[in-house]
Amino acid sequence: MKKLLIILLMACCVWQAWDYTHPQPVDRYVVKVTAAEGDTLWHLVGDTMQREGDRRDVREVIFYTKKISNLQGDLQVGDVVLIPIEASKK
Repeated sequence: MKKLLIILLMACCVWQAWDYTHPQPVDRYVVKVTAAEGDTLWHLVGDTMQREGDRRDVREVIFYTKKISNLQGDLQVGDVVLIPIEASKK
């Protein structure tokens, strides 16, 4: 039983090493969204990420969204929000 667990652990380590050294190609692009009544940055970014297949942490994407969209303060109706997306190529 101990040998089986060690072999399984080693296989997982090899798999992780392979994934790390052979990253999947990604598409990088920006999605333009206009804020509507009741929208929050968290929901706009989160929904867009989910729809586009971006698997990064939503907080990281919100940080860059604020930066490239030049957003300061609360989100207002009509604000143009630029959301940077990184999605795996299919």
